[in-house]
Amino acid sequence: MFVCGYHFPASMGNDVSMDKVIEKVNGEAGDLSGISSIEVTGETAKGEIVEKFTVTPGSFLFTALADYYNKSDVPEKDGFKMIYYTNKYQISEISKAVDGEEEKALCRKLDDMNLYRLKIA
Repeated sequence: MFVCGYHFPASMGNDVSMDKVIEKVNGEAGDLSGISSIEVTGETAKGEIVEKFTVTPGSFLFTALADYYNKSDVPEKDGFKMIYYTNKYQISEISKAVDGEEEKALCRKLDDMNLYRLKIA
């Protein structure tokens, strides 16, 4: 089973606990002290920007997005990397359960079918 880009043993089944995922992401994300924010843009399939927001440090959302950006093999274009549906939905669901109200509001935006790109600042 893969959750947030990490492999979990088949013995855990399809119901990997959020605590295990959070522990894995936090443990594997590394030093994020050089990252002050993450810019997220939401675009339609035609490339029209419909959302633009910033995620600041201190939340699971921030850690998971920074980890994804740093470790994904998605090609970078103009400083941005695309985040794919499965990853954004998994990150969003965990963040809504453990982060504050500000992150929950941002995660509700990630729940749509628009394409999202990340840029680290």
